[in-house]
Amino acid sequence: MVRTMGDLALWLIPAAALAGWWYLSSTREQALGAAKRYCQSMGVQFLDDSIMGDGFRLTRIQGGQMALVRCFRFEFATTGDQRYSGFAELVGKRVVKMELEPHRL
Repeated sequence: MVRTMGDLALWLIPAAALAGWWYLSSTREQALGAAKRYCQSMGVQFLDDSIMGDGFRLTRIQGGQMALVRCFRFEFATTGDQRYSGFAELVGKRVVKMELEPHRL
């Protein structure tokens, strides 16, 4: 039973941290799937089956509301001998930008 505000905080802080971690990892999984599909549609090979967080920023979306943009980086190849970087940006779990750096075909 919760007796004081301090006891309540001892339960709420870890619970909020866990919920935040769960949300961020599900966003990462969404970015991973989107990057794989994008590479396939562009005719390049998605490498290492991984995607790395590359920071975040605030932006304005429709209606002037502020939103957090999560940025991710991944690697791809065209012929297997040279690696290139790709970039993904998500607002929530929605992909708003996907880009491949210039590469040889």
